[in-house]
Amino acid sequence: MKTLIAIAIALTLGSGLIWAASYESGFVLLQYGEWSLETSLIVFMVAMLLLLVTGYVVLRSMVILKQTPKRLSAWNVAQQHKRAGQALTRGLITLEEGRWAEAERLLVRHASNSDTPLLHYLAAARAAQKQDASDRRDSYLSLAHETTAGSDIAVGVVQAELQLEAGQKEQALATLQHLREMSPKHPYVLQLLQQLYLDMEQWQEVQNVLPDLRKRHVLESSAVKALSNDTTVKQLQTALSRQDWQQMASLWQQAPTKMRQGEALLIPYVEGQILQGELASAVSLIENFLAKQWSNILVYQYGKIQHGDLLKRLATAESWLKNNADNAYLLLTLGRLAKASSLWAKAEDYLRSSLDRGARGETHQVLAEVLAAEDKAELAVEQYKVGLELMLAQVAKPAV
Repeated sequence: MKTLIAIAIALTLGSGLIWAASYESGFVLLQYGEWSLETSLIVFMVAMLLLLVTGYVVLRSMVILKQTPKRLSAWNVAQQHKRAGQALTRGLITLEEGRWAEAERLLVRHASNSDTPLLHYLAAARAAQKQDASDRRDSYLSLAHETTAGSDIAVGVVQAELQLEAGQKEQALATLQHLREMSPKHPYVLQLLQQLYLDMEQWQEVQNVLPDLRKRHVLESSAVKALSNDTTVKQLQTALSRQDWQQMASLWQQAPTKMRQGEALLIPYVEGQILQGELASAVSLIENFLAKQWSNILVYQYGKIQHGDLLKRLATAESWLKNNADNAYLLLTLGRLAKASSLWAKAEDYLRSSLDRGARGETHQVLAEVLAAEDKAELAVEQYKVGLELMLAQVAKPAV
């Protein structure tokens, strides 16, 4: 379209000049010293126009020639970027297809010519990870960091993910703690830290990161509360296994009142009280709990405590039969308390009722002791034998 317009303008100008020449040709005289030139106005104008056009073409050609190396270089760079982009696409597709070695080769080959070398090296690190090549993986991560300014968090997150995938928990922990120092509010870093602390059973660290998880809306308040409760229970169980009574007492005091009234926290705490010899406290805690709700584990623990007014405690436990008459654990506890009170017949009756509702090696053993106290030696031996067989069967699990 532009060419047609230019031709039209040229034809118009040419027609105008021809008309002007036929109407009045005029003349032009140029003189310099002894040299002179005389021609018609039209010829002069055409000559000047040709001279200007020729000069423009010459100058334009010189500019183009001068810019040619630069343009060739720019074109070459553009082609390299294009090839790098194509290699990135092919590499990512190959990576998703599970061809790790080929993907790594494609991604690395053109990384240095890419506009986004970060993507090349991060993907290559994942490909190396799939081949268990941790040295190459770390090398690519280092290159990703060096080639892209401001990529510290992105590279660090990928590094932590790959370390976790490889089971390198200590290295991942160091990476994530460093990232948290750099960006304390980063939600994904906090989430990865929380998951790693849980996996490593570092319960106090889990508690420390929970407030930030709530503030950054990584977890809902209800989920944070549930996780906090679970973590407190785990901390108490850990203190129990270490027999760290001071830590247990501190955790119990710091726990919310509602949580102290729950079965999950009460079970390990009561067990700790029993091991410390704080039997009266353990009895009181169990009785207060069972007055409101039921727990097989706590009623079982209650029967193991041989302390206090046993007849009174037996009467208390018998009051629980109203709503739990067929509970094997309660009947075992009643048998134990009756046995401790030397009520042999009652103990035997409760223990046999417990066995009718669920055979346990432990129940057979207690019944054998009661029968022995009643001078029923043969029956006692039979109960010992049955109880031992059940216990051995529970311990010796079949090989898979």
